[in-house]
Amino acid sequence: MEKTICIPNIESYTQEIIDGDLILIPKKKYITEEELERIKITHAKIKLCVIYQGGESISCNKKSYRSVLVDIWKSMPTQKILQNTKFNFKLTNEVGEKGYKWCPDINMSFQNKDASGTLDEIINMIKLNNMCIDLSLKLETDEIIHFKM
Repeated sequence: MEKTICIPNIESYTQEIIDGDLILIPKKKYITEEELERIKITHAKIKLCVIYQGGESISCNKKSYRSVLVDIWKSMPTQKILQNTKFNFKLTNEVGEKGYKWCPDINMSFQNKDASGTLDEIINMIKLNNMCIDLSLKLETDEIIHFKM
C-alpha cells in the first residue's frame, strides 16, 4: 500500500538523498541587525564566527567577543581605529589602570566592555571596513541564532 507523505514548509529545508533515504536539514534563518540588538547576549556563547573582507579571512573560529574584535582591529590602521571606535584607548601600556588592558597585537591599551558593547563594536567595525560576518550564537536559553551581513 502506497502512503503519501506531506511535509509542510518544505522550503525551510535542504534535501539530500543518502543510501536511498531522503534527509531533510533545516535551513538557517538569519536575524536582522535590529533583531540582534534586541537580544540579550550576556551569557551567549559564540558557536561560529567568521569575518572576511574581499575573500580574505580576518577572523575565524574565535570563541570570545574580544578576540574577534582584536582580529578586526589588527587588520586596521591605528588612526582609523581611534577615529571610529566606541571604546576608550590609550597608546601606552596602562595595564590595570582604570580597567585598561594592554593588547600587544595592536600596541594599545583599551577598556573592556561587556558582551553587548563588544558585539556592538564588532558590527561598527565591520560596517566601517566593508567586511562580512557570519555569526551563530547559543543563547542562555539554548536557542541558537544566526546573523549575517
